[in-house]
Amino acid sequence: QQQGPWNVPKAKVDSKTGTNWGDVYDSIRYKLTTAILAKVTGSENFHAKNWRPQLLTFVDTDEKGVPLSSEVLALASQFQGGRGLNIVVSIKQGSYLRQGTYEFAQHCNETLKESMGKERLQGFCKVLITQSRFNEAAWAAGTHAGLGPVSPNTILLSWMENWRRRLAPMSMDEMSDHTDDVYSCNVEEFVDTLKGFSNMRRAVCVLKGRKFPRYGDVMPPDSTIDIYWLVDDGGLCLLLSYIISRNSIWRRNASLRVYAVSTTSEDGDRENLKQLVVEFFQQIRINASVFVVSLHETDIADDFRARSCDVCPMGVPDMTIGEKFRSLKDDAMSTASSASGQSGQPAFLSLGINGACIPTPYSPPRLSKKFARPLPVNENEVYVEETRRFLLPDTAKKFNELIRENSVDASLVVTHLPLPHKASSANEFMAYVDTMFENVDNMLLMQGTGVEYMTTVA
Repeated sequence: QQQGPWNVPKAKVDSKTGTNWGDVYDSIRYKLTTAILAKVTGSENFHAKNWRPQLLTFVDTDEKGVPLSSEVLALASQFQGGRGLNIVVSIKQGSYLRQGTYEFAQHCNETLKESMGKERLQGFCKVLITQSRFNEAAWAAGTHAGLGPVSPNTILLSWMENWRRRLAPMSMDEMSDHTDDVYSCNVEEFVDTLKGFSNMRRAVCVLKGRKFPRYGDVMPPDSTIDIYWLVDDGGLCLLLSYIISRNSIWRRNASLRVYAVSTTSEDGDRENLKQLVVEFFQQIRINASVFVVSLHETDIADDFRARSCDVCPMGVPDMTIGEKFRSLKDDAMSTASSASGQSGQPAFLSLGINGACIPTPYSPPRLSKKFARPLPVNENEVYVEETRRFLLPDTAKKFNELIRENSVDASLVVTHLPLPHKASSANEFMAYVDTMFENVDNMLLMQGTGVEYMTTVA
């Protein structure tokens, strides 16, 4: 008789010796899991409708394995409504050539697992010991974590609140002398981590959550999740915000507010843009209050989208929301979606074979002289292209003022992550994002890859 995964020997326990010969249910689960994984292997390019946030969460831990930024564990738990995978990783400097390192890693791993349990975060955790740079260890974790198609596609990190104290790496001996102030990475490694994962086509989320709700909390009445929608990222900001809002912590009393940010005078009448956005939300069946706000006087859109003179990976946004909806103005919004992929139906993003994203061609305007950095005046400075854009704190300040004006009572603010590839240095990027975060308690920044879609097609 042919054996299948359901034909397993019955577990037996020897009554004399008390020997346990195995658990029949564990055997069934194991065989079913391996059979399913074997079936989906080679099918990594799922249809857009089947996209799920498979999380790889990085968390700093102290010498005992206690998370220093446990808010990311709370957020990862709230993402579980998307029914995706959760893997939590803590990277620590060390070497397995040193005696006791293995026991230390196992102890930290158990403590981290307990912290996950407090947030009811179901998943796997691992403490990685390395002598290499943080970003290299993180990239390795992103590459090798998971099994086949059940592998991380979304990276979650917490913001470095005290990044100015972490400008340079410490040696292992220096770290042992500062056990109360040990961090897994410095500023340059943190920014390189973001760049690398973007190049690896992973979605990236960065959370600053001073007062982020934890397991057991219930949001007070009239709580809101405010989304500042600047660029067409395939809908990642909308999708993950919606998943959070369906969690039991938020579902009862929180609502979504979407602020479509108009960045040029060509976006036209606000009411017209608002009507297009409202119709789009009706199509994707998400209840949200829609507002249109303006940042015409800035070039902020170029901080969040790729331009022809930037060295950015494929898949990052290249159109603003105003530009995208202008291009769809004459289309039938009843059939427009962010990932229809159906022949004869206009998609919110252009799709190729098997739902693969093809960035929409875009010719950006020439960079304004006021945003171009002066050429170096001595031979010791680094020469840069005159047309290349840099992240300017003044632009971030105006965006922060807009957020504080409209979202002073918001429980969570969600918007896009500025492209780190545009920064001339790690410090420039960190200062820009820090200015965006100023006086905002809970803020989540996201950068998509162009394959995370909101769809109206059943």
